[in-house]
Amino acid sequence: MIKNISIENRWIGILLLFYFFGFIGISIDAYKHLFLPLTPFNLILTLFVFYKVNQDFSAKLYLLSILIFLIGFSVEAIGVATGVLFGSYTYGASFGIQILDTPLVIGVNWLFLALSSYGVIQFFTKKTVFLIILPPILMTSLDVLVEPVAMKLGFWSWANDIIPLQNYVMWYLTSIAIHVLIHLFRPNINPKISFTIIGVQVSFFGALHILL
Repeated sequence: MIKNISIENRWIGILLLFYFFGFIGISIDAYKHLFLPLTPFNLILTLFVFYKVNQDFSAKLYLLSILIFLIGFSVEAIGVATGVLFGSYTYGASFGIQILDTPLVIGVNWLFLALSSYGVIQFFTKKTVFLIILPPILMTSLDVLVEPVAMKLGFWSWANDIIPLQNYVMWYLTSIAIHVLIHLFRPNINPKISFTIIGVQVSFFGALHILL
């Protein structure tokens, strides 16, 4: 039976299992301190599986990925340092290695969310205007779901424990810039892994939002 499962589905299965056990571990107070430090690995695994399933890891996609990573990390570093872009916030220790008080893996988070969001919308339409406007709406909506959970888990914290509206505005504007760039490169993104990543993010944080 296992031999009949495609390599693509095996990788997706591994990703889903990791999120499932991560959810269980974080949900149980006695084990939360063991699972939260695995967050950087979770983000890197998600990106790795995206590339393994996508199979179109050309030099063009490689360059695009570097640019998205740099944009995502840079706006976060500037945001943390100045408080001007997203509002006043700081990162906790769960995301691992930091440069300029900003976790390196936050760029990874921007990267797989941007490419997956584009892949989801690309499945429904090829029109430029929709491929630039709709993926940022999807990403910003996901951030609305993630923010309260992330604060409770200590991923990051906002001044006075208030998430400012400008955070979501900046998320949308940054996402638009990224998706303009993605559309210029016109990558062919696997819809299955795109739906899987967005779906598991919604399920994971949605369940934690209810539970925590």
